[in-house]
Amino acid sequence: MSTHSIANIIVASANHDDLTGFTKDLEQHNYTVLKCDDTGLDTKSKTAHPDLIVVDVSSDKFDGFAAILKIKSSPETAHIPVVALAAEKTDELYERAIEVCANDIFIHSLKIEEFIAHIQALLRLSTMFMELDNRVTLAKEYNIEASNEVDVENKAPYTVLLVAPKDGDKAALTTVLDGNCNIDVCNTVFEAEDILTNGFYDACICHYDKSIHDAVLSLSARVRNNPRLFNLPMLVMCADKINDRMEAYRRGVTRIIDRPLNLHTLKAKLKMLVRRQRLRWALRNAIEKTKASKNSDAKTNAYSRDFFEKNLDCQIKNAHTWQKNLTVVFFSIPNIESLKVQFDTTATDHLLQQTHQWIAGLVRIEDMVARFGDHEFCVALPDTPVDEAQIVMHRIAGILSYTDFALPDVFQPISVWVETGITGLELGDDRDILIKRARHNIQ
Repeated sequence: MSTHSIANIIVASANHDDLTGFTKDLEQHNYTVLKCDDTGLDTKSKTAHPDLIVVDVSSDKFDGFAAILKIKSSPETAHIPVVALAAEKTDELYERAIEVCANDIFIHSLKIEEFIAHIQALLRLSTMFMELDNRVTLAKEYNIEASNEVDVENKAPYTVLLVAPKDGDKAALTTVLDGNCNIDVCNTVFEAEDILTNGFYDACICHYDKSIHDAVLSLSARVRNNPRLFNLPMLVMCADKINDRMEAYRRGVTRIIDRPLNLHTLKAKLKMLVRRQRLRWALRNAIEKTKASKNSDAKTNAYSRDFFEKNLDCQIKNAHTWQKNLTVVFFSIPNIESLKVQFDTTATDHLLQQTHQWIAGLVRIEDMVARFGDHEFCVALPDTPVDEAQIVMHRIAGILSYTDFALPDVFQPISVWVETGITGLELGDDRDILIKRARHNIQ
């Protein structure tokens, strides 16, 4: 098993005996679990650097909802994702979870594989907050105006695409969203992708039955493969049972809601997912503001090597302290030099700029991309194990290799030769060792 933890999770409960199986399952999946009761939760949430807090709200001895509200009301801890864990579904559960700003709700009986699938987006929020703090601190050293304050309560009307709806679906959505919504209707699954691509939506909600099983899952998969739509919440309202729920989640479905619709459940799930989506956009915008001419490469608009290395020092320190994953990837374009001889530096500068745009567009906003050498780009992926980063690396390399680039005053398509190198942080690594090993692995 890896010495690195995927995430640090606090589990707060008045009776941990009831959650023994749950916590053991998390630990077996390489999560670090920190147990506490209501008396220790406040201190642990402020000192243990949790990526997620799970609060058991099913005990009469412990007011879990009050604990969640306290965490979400404190400036020190409001950014930490918090989920409620309950013994059973009730209408009151969903109403109270919304009131205290819980990020999600789970039931004890949920399979651990589904729980882990659902919390990945919340863990990413934790990574984004950490990366924002790092970059804002460094940006200020460069006299760049940047802030780590983000709008966590966007009150704008909910914008939803409703796909292949049944009678009453639009009215139900309007009711659960208290009329504060703009709902567009698409009558067939096959038209939905174009509408999503050309619009701006907080969520997509799609009817499901067995007759359109493949079409619904195919739409979800295509949304996940679209860099602009990658994080869009995809809810399916099921008239028929989905036999393999994990397949649906792997293919991009965010939540499965059974018919007949429980409006309390629908309201809670939708509002929580939209709040999460809007927070991601707010974090993205804040992170983007940490880059300016003072800390970026003039030719490509990637982050400068100097800024990247200082940020990497912060990432390495955090990863060692909290035993987290950190992966570094190199992309090298060795035929840049021959293209420079064949054409000119203006053409190859434009090619490097396009290469950076492709790389930056295919990684997450929290993954910093820097111009490192004459024909090299380096990417740091926080909280990412090597095997996951390899998938991203190979995808980007494949796209770059099969792309015909158009350059000014060059009347033929240009192809690039891409070499890659990758490594993960190991015990005792500093910045120089990590970068040297990643570079050594270029092939």
